[in-house]
Amino acid sequence: MYYLVNSMDQVKTALKNIEQSEIGTNRVHVMARDNGELSREGIHATTPWEDTNIMTTGFYGAVVGAVIGLLVGWALSGIDPWGLEIGFWGVMVSVLFFGSHGAWAGGIRGISHANYHLKPYLDDIRKGHYLIIVDVDREEQRKKVHRLLDHSLDAERQGDESAFSPLL
Repeated sequence: MYYLVNSMDQVKTALKNIEQSEIGTNRVHVMARDNGELSREGIHATTPWEDTNIMTTGFYGAVVGAVIGLLVGWALSGIDPWGLEIGFWGVMVSVLFFGSHGAWAGGIRGISHANYHLKPYLDDIRKGHYLIIVDVDREEQRKKVHRLLDHSLDAERQGDESAFSPLL
């Protein structure tokens, strides 16, 4: 759940309301232009895992790398290079090697790109607004957060993602 607010006071109000519920503030992160300000206030700032596409591109890189590794391993086992028989374990080593390399390369690409879930809010954050991100598991929690925050915050914009996955 996303709430875009204008001031640090609104962020503190939201955190106070969420703390009084049974959801807990460890499920709330705030994205701001200056994470140092959030740290000084004792507020959980977003991390690179949330700010960037490192998870998505790392996952897809691992999958593509593993498929390439499977093809390379299968090809090597069929031609027996260097006079060695490359069996099942040789193919598995190839899959692991290429899969790991793909995850690394995908992660490097992803860390340099903003999380596509947060892109609609980035311009406002650069202008000094704050994005409150609340992670909920169940519909009851979602309704409770909306009840608590919709009335207490004058949020500029808000949004929900009912099927959020960091990998998709």
